[in-house]
Amino acid sequence: MAYHEQQRARLTFFRMDGAQQQEAFARDVIQGLTASPKTLPPKYFYDARGSQLYEQICTMPEYYPYRAEREILATYAAAIVAALGYQPLVEFGPGNAAKTRYLLTVYEHAGQPFLYCPVDISRTALEEAAQQLLATYRHITIQAIHADFAGNPGVIEALHLPHKAIAFLGANLGNFTRAESHDFLARTAALMGPDDVLLLGLDLKKSPTLLIPAYQDAQGVTAAFNLNLLQRINRELGADIDVTSFEHVALYNAEHGRMEMHLRSRRAQCVTLPTMDQPICFAAGETIHTENSYKYSVADVRALGRQVGLHLSRTWFDRQHYFMLGLLRRG
Repeated sequence: MAYHEQQRARLTFFRMDGAQQQEAFARDVIQGLTASPKTLPPKYFYDARGSQLYEQICTMPEYYPYRAEREILATYAAAIVAALGYQPLVEFGPGNAAKTRYLLTVYEHAGQPFLYCPVDISRTALEEAAQQLLATYRHITIQAIHADFAGNPGVIEALHLPHKAIAFLGANLGNFTRAESHDFLARTAALMGPDDVLLLGLDLKKSPTLLIPAYQDAQGVTAAFNLNLLQRINRELGADIDVTSFEHVALYNAEHGRMEMHLRSRRAQCVTLPTMDQPICFAAGETIHTENSYKYSVADVRALGRQVGLHLSRTWFDRQHYFMLGLLRRG
């Protein structure tokens, strides 16, 4: 059997219906831009172009979260995998799975077949990562799910795994509101058996002098990432947004303990979408709130875990204590 045939034999891909995905995108855009204040869900950052830009963000000197989490994984990968129990690894939102490779390499070195199940809303990132991983690891089998897991972590029930380790890295939980975080973790906990574990990556609370540059890099890559969301609306929904009439804004909201990203209209203007009878109008200076990134303390994580029936059993930190990986179990 040819090598590419061997790879296909080790890959199962569950794909989201493209038409349904596009309908959901259009619905969420209309709902968000007609709300007050205007919002757009951050999950829609990650089309092919957005995924490429996010990979560039991770190389920016100001963007400490990626380096801090990578340091933890590089330093403690063997201990983390041992704590996971070498179970099948299910990962929410892996993107290109670059950081996950630290864990997968430990699985590979065990010399036994292992199962990796990435779940991501970006089909392009998921397909590219799967092919790269199959080419790198001889013992891996992949069952990939293209899905909007943020609204329904239960999509992993399609895998029918009797036991598993679940990973949610990259501080992605911080993109959810406090209520959404509680709901997501509660629904994830309900999917976990008595021996299952959840590996959670979280950005820790720190000074805004460190936070703000991480979301507004000097080279403007984060700005391009944010503005690409408007370009995606034009490309996929046929809108007529003048992207140059919006600017990227990053700010720290001390009251809520979170970084925020917005797109601010430089002038009064109206935009149209083919599916809407009425234009969507912006006042000069009005913003579209595109992302939150909540910051946590260890005490916050313990409390949140207790609320959903999980307890924080292990923690790992980078040298500067900018970031944390926490292992949560049932009970």
